[in-house]
Amino acid sequence: MKNKRLVIFLIFMGIYNMSANFIHPITPTLIVERNLDSSMFGVAFAAMMTSFFIMAPFWGKLCAYIPTKRIILICCLGYTAGQIVFGMAMTEGMVIAGRMLAGAFSGGIMTAYSNYTINTSPADQRGKNLTLMLTVQNVTAAIGYFVGGLLGLVSINFTFTWHVIVLVSMGVLMFIFCEDDTKYKHRPEKKLTLADANPFSAFVAAKSFMTPTFALLFIIVAVAGIGQNSFEQCFNYYIKDQFNMTSAYNGAIKAAIAALTLVVNSTLVLWMQRKTDINKTFLPLMAVQTVFLAIVLGTGSIGVVIACDIIFFTLNAARLPVIQNMVAMRSTPENSNAMMGFYQSMNSLGGIFGALFAGLIYDANPIYPFILAFVAFTTAVIIGCVYVTRYKKEKGA
Repeated sequence: MKNKRLVIFLIFMGIYNMSANFIHPITPTLIVERNLDSSMFGVAFAAMMTSFFIMAPFWGKLCAYIPTKRIILICCLGYTAGQIVFGMAMTEGMVIAGRMLAGAFSGGIMTAYSNYTINTSPADQRGKNLTLMLTVQNVTAAIGYFVGGLLGLVSINFTFTWHVIVLVSMGVLMFIFCEDDTKYKHRPEKKLTLADANPFSAFVAAKSFMTPTFALLFIIVAVAGIGQNSFEQCFNYYIKDQFNMTSAYNGAIKAAIAALTLVVNSTLVLWMQRKTDINKTFLPLMAVQTVFLAIVLGTGSIGVVIACDIIFFTLNAARLPVIQNMVAMRSTPENSNAMMGFYQSMNSLGGIFGALFAGLIYDANPIYPFILAFVAFTTAVIIGCVYVTRYKKEKGA
């Protein structure tokens, strides 16, 4: 029954996640057609990630008090409201407002997904199920890009209409059919207060599970997030702005990533988790990603840039479940909700600074965001070397 419930959850989550990505390939078109400032491709995403960061710890703590599927429903509806505002936006201010509203609830959705998977999985299946969940997220996100790119050829409004319909439908269906995970959780004795909405309380709460080595891992999450988001947000706008490619190209590129992600996550990632110590082997994965960012900087060919983008984000889809499983391996029933909320916060910090800086420096030179991505990943790899060294000493290996 548990496996059946997990499959149901993953199907609805996948369809929801696919719809959530309908809008990304048409965002550059929306910015150009509505004569918005070019920095909006990064600033708008940074605004969303800022509210994501502010709210993620609160949602993580709330998961300990109420059924996670109820949080999913609430956040699905809130996210949809923000997307409606975004779709109607004709000014930069309205774009930022819509994205911030969406981000406040998006943080709850992502935190709830991780918590639901952890809470409803046997301890020996958590790593495998988290990998499965993130694989579904990455593949359906790429499919959503592809479908959104095709819908965008009709019109922006047409894409937003289907976006909203599917979002609401999946939120309701997950609430109806997903399992109530209350019996699997440790309910805190202390009542939830408004003070728990303070995003920086997560840093205070982190003292209960943080160690110097573990802190390095979270720093890697944030710094790599800067590189990932600088590259992704810039690339999507870059191929529209510099080469006038339609949203269908963005979608086709993501479809290629989806196909490769399915192969890599069902082979390489599962092998890494079963046969290797991922606290060591995550590092070569990130180093290879950094090599492809270097190739982007050394070429003027759009074909090579597109190929590097596909390979980089396929490897990134492998990196994310490995890193998240490294965090989950250290969790307990008492701190797993807070720990995953903190993990999402560090991810969102990377998204905030990566997207914001990419948007602000793009006008000075379109290649600068790519340089930022390379520098960020190089830094993350260096920190990763320190992490692995400390980890080996702690393990006596």
